[in-house]
Amino acid sequence: MDFLKINIFGNTIHDYLISIAILIAAIVFSVLANRFLKKYIHSWTRKTKTDLDDLIVEHVFSPLVYFIPIFGVAVAKNHLKLAESISFSLDKILLVLGLVLFFIILTRLIQGLIEVVATGYIKRARQKSPVDLQEQINNASRIKKQVREISKMVLGLLAILTILSNLGVDLKAIWASLGIGGIALVVAVQEPLRNLVGRIYIYSTGIFDEGHFIIFNDWAGTVKRISTFRTYLELFSDMTTVSIPNSDFVKGVVKTYYGRTKFMYKWDLDVPYDITPQGIQDLIARLRELVMNKQEVNQDMCWIYLERLDHYSKVVRVWFQVNLPGWAESLFYGNQVLHDIQLVFESMAIPFAFPTQTLLLNRDNPIKGSGNQDALPVVLPELNEDSGPSRGGRDT
Repeated sequence: MDFLKINIFGNTIHDYLISIAILIAAIVFSVLANRFLKKYIHSWTRKTKTDLDDLIVEHVFSPLVYFIPIFGVAVAKNHLKLAESISFSLDKILLVLGLVLFFIILTRLIQGLIEVVATGYIKRARQKSPVDLQEQINNASRIKKQVREISKMVLGLLAILTILSNLGVDLKAIWASLGIGGIALVVAVQEPLRNLVGRIYIYSTGIFDEGHFIIFNDWAGTVKRISTFRTYLELFSDMTTVSIPNSDFVKGVVKTYYGRTKFMYKWDLDVPYDITPQGIQDLIARLRELVMNKQEVNQDMCWIYLERLDHYSKVVRVWFQVNLPGWAESLFYGNQVLHDIQLVFESMAIPFAFPTQTLLLNRDNPIKGSGNQDALPVVLPELNEDSGPSRGGRDT
């Protein structure tokens, strides 16, 4: 037909229709291949015992179908006679799309392999049921997260450099031409790079993770998010959020409460001096019986004894270690033990000592230089700075 031989921009309508048909065929074939993979191949791999075939189908074969439209566009373009500049631009676009898709598939494959390896390790650990099972699971999760983050950053940087290189960009010439601007750029990115290294340090050491309660400098709260450059902490005091540069954690001291199962309690109980030595020993025996009868108390880490004779009281020290599920439970546990200790004091009719002060009046030695000859000196013994019947606390 003469209509199909009409020439438009150097190509006939017949050529345009063939190129469109090639492109449509590529899209249709891509959709059908994707459906076939999901309906048949995926269902087959789910029935197998290994997870490797599921990984390959889901993270490699499924994204590969998107190469078909790119290939279809390349074939359709080659069927047409295009200007050199347009053909060159289309080739570069298709190249970039192909490289982007390749690195996406590679990243997904590596991420999937990391997940399979970590899952297999945890599964084997559960079968062995070691004493430190939960600790091994936490370490595996932490390492998995760390490797995934590092692999993403490395592959992302590699993808950018590869794409720029294939686009004809001379990377060496760019760095060489920066000159003084390059020095300024290095100075500008110095702090972000420190924070990036800080993030890698946080994950590699496992000092804390998202959801952990930590104390850092003047801040105490729950880690809500560890981003590329900053860590966001929800403060325990007023529930506000602060952002801390990741580089600060490299040189700072972090105290974390997450995962703790052992807690120390230490109290100094002040007993009046009018309690006899035997009464003190009976009190110590009752307190030791109270504490040692608790199943969660570590029997080898329990000390209850007369610590010292203070300025106004006899000091009985109660010091012991307990095994508890977590930090929150330890807060209520100390309250309960102190309640039981008060009941022991009450049952033995022993009061807690309070700070006292004695005034001594000396009538034989009036104050010199005083206009009043009857004035008497007041002698004040040194008063202990501690005040209260019980001092000390919990070492957490």
